[in-house]
Amino acid sequence: MCSEEQFHHFNRSVRNVAIIGSGPSGTPAARHLRDAGLNVRVFERQDKPGGIWNWRPSASLPLSVPTPPPSVGAFTPVIRGNGVYEDSGRVERARFSPPNPCYWSLNNNVPTSTMAFKDFPYPPGTQANVSHAHISSYVQSYVKHYGIDQFTSYNTRVEQAEKIGDIWKLTLRKVVDEGEDRVREDYWIEEFDAVVAASGHYNAPYIPPFEGSDAWSAAWPQQLIHSQGYRKPEPYTGKTVIIVGIGTSGNDIAKDISPYAKKIYMVGRNILRGPQQYRDLRKMQRHFALPNSEILPEIRCFHAPSPGQATNEGSIEFTNGRVITGVDEIIFATGYQYSYPFLPQYHQDSTMANPAFPTVTPIVTNGDGVLNLYRDVFYIPDPTLTFLGLSVNTSAFSFFEYQALSIARVFAGTARLPNESSRWKAYRNLVREKGEGKFSHLLGKDGERSYVRETVQWLNRDAEWSGASKVEGHTAEWLAESDKIPFLIAAKFGLDAAGLKALREKPSDIPEEDTAQPMETERSIGLLGNKFKSATEETNARASEAFARKVALTSV
Repeated sequence: MCSEEQFHHFNRSVRNVAIIGSGPSGTPAARHLRDAGLNVRVFERQDKPGGIWNWRPSASLPLSVPTPPPSVGAFTPVIRGNGVYEDSGRVERARFSPPNPCYWSLNNNVPTSTMAFKDFPYPPGTQANVSHAHISSYVQSYVKHYGIDQFTSYNTRVEQAEKIGDIWKLTLRKVVDEGEDRVREDYWIEEFDAVVAASGHYNAPYIPPFEGSDAWSAAWPQQLIHSQGYRKPEPYTGKTVIIVGIGTSGNDIAKDISPYAKKIYMVGRNILRGPQQYRDLRKMQRHFALPNSEILPEIRCFHAPSPGQATNEGSIEFTNGRVITGVDEIIFATGYQYSYPFLPQYHQDSTMANPAFPTVTPIVTNGDGVLNLYRDVFYIPDPTLTFLGLSVNTSAFSFFEYQALSIARVFAGTARLPNESSRWKAYRNLVREKGEGKFSHLLGKDGERSYVRETVQWLNRDAEWSGASKVEGHTAEWLAESDKIPFLIAAKFGLDAAGLKALREKPSDIPEEDTAQPMETERSIGLLGNKFKSATEETNARASEAFARKVALTSV
């Protein structure tokens, strides 16, 4: 028999749930929470569902260099009252809902059969790899089929989510066109028992702090972009381009522009850090070569020419002493910060540091990962705050649906969370194994299967207790398709099975480190016991103060 002390007990029943985001993680959450009998509201800042798979022709606004701190990395909250405002050049609309990191040639890199939602297969005849338009259409069809539009507010951004007592209060902002040069903005507040943050982690571009990059960006803001703003290859015709980052997006963009560009320099790290599966992927990406590309080591500094000169008159110095000139365009494919500006009270970075509230357990510090979550979903001190879409190297859609099912059942009372002490213990074990940065979210094939298997066992065990229906795990067909993924990805880089095996066994051309981050561990999770306990009053005070400070410059 299980003692009730083993489980978490909410202060009040969860009936009303807010979902922030209507992409590949928010949409299955909306379906399953609604089907569990809960009242659900979805808030999406775009004008339709689909998340990052929605292509828009416009590029991003000029980058902020250096990168803003994570607490405002994705956006700066705005409160200026209901009304119609001038928006010449559509700048405010671009700030409100920036273009997604979706370029014209983007497609999926795992088979569609492995990234389908339950009970909703792709249309007959769908290929294993399809364009972003097919995937966006699939999500939109799912939303229509399950009636999710009926409780979704589009063109709506959550400016703040603040918990007061046992109630979450969301400050909401809706922005719609009022002619070409004006927008209408409406603000209101809604209350909920719980929040699902399904806004993804591709909203806050990260630019490494290279010496001189700020001066370069100030002089030529249009010639320095993040991969988030890349759209099509034609503008790079006949140009010399530096792509900083040899990851998935860096390689995709290099392949895209190679037939057009004069020369491509690809800049990689001097050391491969991370677990073996991550290093294997990076070795494969470094292996791939284009006829007009060259791999260079890390950048040491930018040397900007005098004002009025062109970018190709500047120079860039690398850590091996080499200096490159004649560069026309720079694309930073350097990843993203984890950023939740609507939760400022849970950020601890340079703008949020406040010793008056030392017991608030953060979700984000340096932006490299989301902290203090149970199973990458439930905020440990207060599981009425949940997150979706954090785990990487998974089959995304299907994986997020299993996480969404766990949220729906916990909130509906048909599955039980372990008590807080047990949740902290599980998190400490995770951190000891992986560290607290981005690698804590890295799963891969074996990690994904293990996570889903554990989730299904947990939900089905509690289904016997609650009388809920059983959850089906991965089918044999799904597992067989999933087994193909490493070889499909390798094929993109010109490797067959034998070539992939040989590359894995071959020593890397640069040093490797299997690195966790133990220094981060003690700082954030309090291994000495209950150092970090939920402190509702302090958290709310911090939220109000931080939010007021952030909107002060934008209020009128």
